[in-house]
Amino acid sequence: MDLKHRGKRIGVLLLFVIIAGAIYFWEEEHARQLFAGIVPFPEGDYWQTLVNALLRDLVLLVVGYLLFLRRKRIPDRLQRYFPAVVLGVSYLGFAWYMQQKLALDPYFLTTLGILAGLINNIVPVILAAVWYHHNPSKKNKVLYFAVYLLCAAAMLMDVVYFWQTSMHVQAVFFRNFNIYAIQGVMSSFSKRQLMEIACCVLAMFLLFRVTKPRRHKPNVAWALLAVLGCTLLFNLLYFTGSQLGLYALHVSGLWSEEQIEKSRQEYRNLLVTPLALNVISKAAFNKEKVIRDTQHKKKELTEKDREWMYKLGVMRKGPSRPLPAPAYDRIVMLILESVHRDYIHFYNKEIPAEATPYMDALLKRYPRIDNYYSSAIPTTEGLNATFRSQLLFDGDVDGSDKPSLFRSMQSNGFDGYFQSASSRYYNSEFRQYTEQFGMAHYEAREDLEKAGYSGASGWGFHNDEMYRRTIEQLKKLKGQKYFYVTKTLDMHQPYPYYATKWADTPESFRDSQTVTIHGMYWVDCTLKAFFKAVEDAGLMDDRTLYIITSDHNPHSGGEYTELVKNEKDRQSIAPIPLIFVSKNLSPLENLDNSAYSSQIDIAPTLLCLQGIQPPERFIGRNLLQQYPEPDCALGFFGDKAYYFSRKMQFVDKIDEPYPQYEYEDALANYVMYTYYVSGLPGDNLQK
Repeated sequence: MDLKHRGKRIGVLLLFVIIAGAIYFWEEEHARQLFAGIVPFPEGDYWQTLVNALLRDLVLLVVGYLLFLRRKRIPDRLQRYFPAVVLGVSYLGFAWYMQQKLALDPYFLTTLGILAGLINNIVPVILAAVWYHHNPSKKNKVLYFAVYLLCAAAMLMDVVYFWQTSMHVQAVFFRNFNIYAIQGVMSSFSKRQLMEIACCVLAMFLLFRVTKPRRHKPNVAWALLAVLGCTLLFNLLYFTGSQLGLYALHVSGLWSEEQIEKSRQEYRNLLVTPLALNVISKAAFNKEKVIRDTQHKKKELTEKDREWMYKLGVMRKGPSRPLPAPAYDRIVMLILESVHRDYIHFYNKEIPAEATPYMDALLKRYPRIDNYYSSAIPTTEGLNATFRSQLLFDGDVDGSDKPSLFRSMQSNGFDGYFQSASSRYYNSEFRQYTEQFGMAHYEAREDLEKAGYSGASGWGFHNDEMYRRTIEQLKKLKGQKYFYVTKTLDMHQPYPYYATKWADTPESFRDSQTVTIHGMYWVDCTLKAFFKAVEDAGLMDDRTLYIITSDHNPHSGGEYTELVKNEKDRQSIAPIPLIFVSKNLSPLENLDNSAYSSQIDIAPTLLCLQGIQPPERFIGRNLLQQYPEPDCALGFFGDKAYYFSRKMQFVDKIDEPYPQYEYEDALANYVMYTYYVSGLPGDNLQK
């Protein structure tokens, strides 16, 4: 019997050796083929790829072998812990989608990340199952179901969110979560998509199956030790492997590879995230707010910080110089929703020329900025950058005494108007916008409905109605001095709204399934109709300036990733359009269309254009003025600062304890310092 048993073990061992050898030769051939034809042959890359692949295969073989040893128990465990199995299979499908979407390499660390993420996302359900099977009561069954439902619902929510943004659920989702947002999202989905989501929800309920109580009950203490031990083991393996990989690249002096791996690691960490815990923490805990209000609230900048900020062009030694007299009596700003610069054919040939012919013509004829970036997202944060020239927004801080573009214009004889397509109750706009941004006149969906306008759906009123209202208001204000902002919504994600008919759509994309292209065609058509109405009404003259821009770039998901091919231009902070339209372009002759800039620069530019000195608290620059410091664009999202210039680009994590470069630490200090200054009462700055 012992000989027979020993023979089986030797047979299994031989089989394992044969399989391992076959895997080695297959992986070696595959790695060699990857670099075939490259002269000289890249030995370092070849060995890195081969070792990575072999380590991955080793992990999978070990996991497979452990399952083989427990193969007799597997059928029972599948039945007993079926809800956890359902959740685990669902997570593996989601992990595969994330790996494909983020273009992660299919090697060692990615495999460890998926295994760690699998355990992280089924642990709560396994523990609830163990407790129920140990004490099979109705109360514990309800608890078991509640834990399962929470985890499943969090995963479904995260799948939809990731599909549109390439990120897990963020705190901003809950800040903007209300009935108007729900209506907007629901209207964006097709009936088929809503049916698919409904089927997933129904499946969550139907797949919760619990076996009858059994005589052999699980040992709670042992189960807890085993489950938490496996969880700790795989997470430690993953994070230790990640850090060792970075360390190896660092000591090898491979700086560029190290930076690439750092970026890849941030994406790979998404695989490990426990989705239910992430949803709960984002709903209850605002990490960005804590970072701002604790150790990173910087009250002063060191001389070294200032030196770096001057070198990067973030700070300027020379003050902004306003024109001697106002260049225009009227400024009208049309703010589009979630429009990327590269949604326009002029910038991106992936967009059919027939989709944006009018915007293309405007870009060719009028002054523009080609490298104009969002400074913050989503909408409120983007508008804060636009109107207050600040990177960070904090709605909890009283904004009634803070400087803004509206307040400066209004104190110099201009009237301020803001027209919103959404409900006044969405994100408490009617209270927050008037307090924070200071416009004298605010109107939203409810006001337009009261005025007799109709046709609002989903997120709010559509572009054509918004522009019709704008034209009627401008007619009433004819000859007066004003700053008028119209904020549209039709390009809101996940899917834009458009009212163009199939027969009226150009043949080149008439049958295209890419909704964003149809949405941009609608944007283009409504802008063309707006400016025709402006001309017909005599509202285009030498003393009136029209500006076309966006509230922020789209979130990094959905069709966005298919249309914008350059990965650098589809980060969380990305380029948006900025076009100046007027009969009198001479005041804009110093505008450099190749300059790097962002939303924080538009307010000081417009004030200088109007002969008004920008408030000292504004951190942006006058785009009409030449400075000795380099031009740059700044953005902030998800506790990261983004920097873009002609010579360099980098992303700086604000709470990074050990930044690699001095300029990263200096930028983090600057961001926190300006946040501190922006919250001071009145308009007094610390010098």
